[in-house]
Amino acid sequence: MATTTLGFINNVRNIDAKVLSWMLRPSLWSRSKIRVDLIDSPDLLTPPTSTMTARPDINHPSLPDRFATFQDFWDLHQPTARQLAAIGHVYDRPPLEAIEEGSRCAVCSHFVKREDSIRALEGSLHDHRSGGYSQNFDGFNFHSPGCTMLQTRLPLEPQSIFPGLSGGFKMHDLRRHWEKKSQPPRPTEPAPQRSQTSSLFSLPTELRLEIYARVLPTLDQTTDIVPLNQDSARITTKVGHEKTGPRDLTKCNVLRTCKAVHNEALDLLYHNITYRFASTKTLYLFLRHIGSHGRQLLKSIDVLCGSREDAITFSLLTTCETLRRIRIRLPRPMILWPGAPIWSVDGMGALLMLSGLEEVSFGNCGPKFKTCMDEDKSDAAVLRRELTRPKDEPSRVTWVNNQLNV
Repeated sequence: MATTTLGFINNVRNIDAKVLSWMLRPSLWSRSKIRVDLIDSPDLLTPPTSTMTARPDINHPSLPDRFATFQDFWDLHQPTARQLAAIGHVYDRPPLEAIEEGSRCAVCSHFVKREDSIRALEGSLHDHRSGGYSQNFDGFNFHSPGCTMLQTRLPLEPQSIFPGLSGGFKMHDLRRHWEKKSQPPRPTEPAPQRSQTSSLFSLPTELRLEIYARVLPTLDQTTDIVPLNQDSARITTKVGHEKTGPRDLTKCNVLRTCKAVHNEALDLLYHNITYRFASTKTLYLFLRHIGSHGRQLLKSIDVLCGSREDAITFSLLTTCETLRRIRIRLPRPMILWPGAPIWSVDGMGALLMLSGLEEVSFGNCGPKFKTCMDEDKSDAAVLRRELTRPKDEPSRVTWVNNQLNV
């Protein structure tokens, strides 16, 4: 058996206890190299307070080791390299992959071309002319079916955006077709670039920034970023109050006038503003939407973590060079626990790769969680120590048998 799950047990309630005990023997799974994910049957096999998943395989490299294989070879595409390492890929340095340059999964050895990875992990999410993000994932996957690294979820893959939806991207394309009818047509060809002759640019920079501040929408000091629809990659701000009706898409039109105005005014959307996210999936979508320019302006975030998207999200967050403040809401009192699954180990490993921050704080996770990380926990001191260390200082966290040793 190449791939096995225990979901069928839900349909066999009267299975003999001895047979079930034999099936769950660790030696059986280790001999056949089978990984088990018991999420499909939580009521039968999973403890009520935790999620049982396959433990990390000590034979494949840790997250820092995987990322190290890309260094000096993917310098122009650091966001892609960090995301590939987060989802389990390594770079086979030349001449091992001389025929086709790319990366492969360290567990299942599934190979992906370099240009495909860059298109999927750095490509535009909103360019309708190129097909948007659905086109970025057309025709390939990062892992073979049944690979344990599939535990680390990539927010933009079809199975993440449309869980259980057989229509997949077809449903998204259908909805987008009708939404485009209500939007003004976009020019098919870019307008020719012209030198700036507007009298606006004759004003001092301080006055221009004051004008931009009066024109752009006023954001709360802590602004929530929320998904626009539960089954899409689109996000929006949640400011002040809510109302039912069409969205006003004209408030940020000043950013579309020209590149010079865009570059000057964009910083106002990040200055002294903390963006808050209810999941690392939403944070990932935000980081992809704002692009490399926006990531260089992001100063402060507040995020609820502890999900399967942590690894790839925090790996992309490390490319935000000006990030200074982070508020972590972690729904458990410790960084990791004995036997933690791969997605949790790599998620915390990616978070600990952040450095150079000025302020690290911990927040309440809400009424749904009984315990959470707070200032009194010893692991909170470890997180603060690692995230506030200088960028050129090596981490004091080590990896032993693919497990974090803090």
